[in-house]
Amino acid sequence: MTDILKPDLLWIEGRCYRINDSNTELTSFQEHDLYENDVPYDDVNDADDDDDNFDVVLLDNSRFTTSFHVSKHYIGAIIGKKGAVKCRVERDTKTDIKIPKQGQTGDIVIFGSSASSVKAARRRINIIVMSSRMKQRPTHFISIPMNSPDIMNNFETFKNNVLRDCPGRGLDESLFIKPNKLHLTLGVMCLMDNEERLLASKLLTEAKEKIILPMLEDYLPFKIRLKGLSYMNDDPREIDVLYGRVQEEGASTGLIQKLADSLVSHFYKAGYMEKDHGRDNVKLHVTLINSKYRSRAAQGGEDSLSSTSRNSRQPRVTFDGSEILRKYADYDFGVIEFKEIHLSQRHSIGNDGFYQPTCVICCST
Repeated sequence: MTDILKPDLLWIEGRCYRINDSNTELTSFQEHDLYENDVPYDDVNDADDDDDNFDVVLLDNSRFTTSFHVSKHYIGAIIGKKGAVKCRVERDTKTDIKIPKQGQTGDIVIFGSSASSVKAARRRINIIVMSSRMKQRPTHFISIPMNSPDIMNNFETFKNNVLRDCPGRGLDESLFIKPNKLHLTLGVMCLMDNEERLLASKLLTEAKEKIILPMLEDYLPFKIRLKGLSYMNDDPREIDVLYGRVQEEGASTGLIQKLADSLVSHFYKAGYMEKDHGRDNVKLHVTLINSKYRSRAAQGGEDSLSSTSRNSRQPRVTFDGSEILRKYADYDFGVIEFKEIHLSQRHSIGNDGFYQPTCVICCST
């Protein structure tokens, strides 16, 4: 049950909103009728809109306006059933909202008699978009590649040793990640069109100058060691994901965690990323073995599963990793110099065998 003294908060475009009932799940039908039963968020900074990081333009002596891109995937939620949501926002904020018609391109444009009313309408729309976004499966993720030749070679040795020495239930070669795809996951998000991908790329570029380089400047070249194993499940005999741990090499302990948390917070406040299962800290992990990679051959079929099939809602078959943890709990995969952070598309592989990049920022000297 939500603590009414410590309500969940939602950040959108640098502003903070209180979630009145975070345990209430909205169906798509209910979401379109969001305003008929009151918005489930309160703007906790309603009296002060100086924090808004978007522009409102004075058209003439009596009208203000702002325009902004919204993916067509969210337009239905903004309009609502028979236009109910749009009408309610316009009525509550005393604005006029122009939305591109189906098949048309262009921005949403808001007109109002005051800058504050225009900003209020835009914040309402942002809330609806954010609510819709967080119910969709992630399309992209931010990561640090961990695929240096040294680490990949040590991973191959680890894989061969495990398959030879740890014949546990459910373990199969197809469960191991491809060495070229080794990465430290920092966060995931849903980006529905090219405009959103461009904005996410801009946010990552901004984070380089505002967060990443200032945090690492005393430790460059910054190095990360991949050493030790852990798992996602509670029972080592019923594992879905076995992952490698990371630690700083020649830098203060906790720096990687601080970097990851700050980066996720940057995207979270912009309305593009959700906190990792409600945790304050990112769960740092380099996936090594994952039951969702299991091929049809391992299950008695003829072909390997496609990426689409692997990620469909089929029951996952866990594996027994207790022997792996007993023998290789402190396995050292090696050290990599931290050079880049990638914004990558899920389930899409580039020519180098790593995930297809949407944006890459260089973080080395």
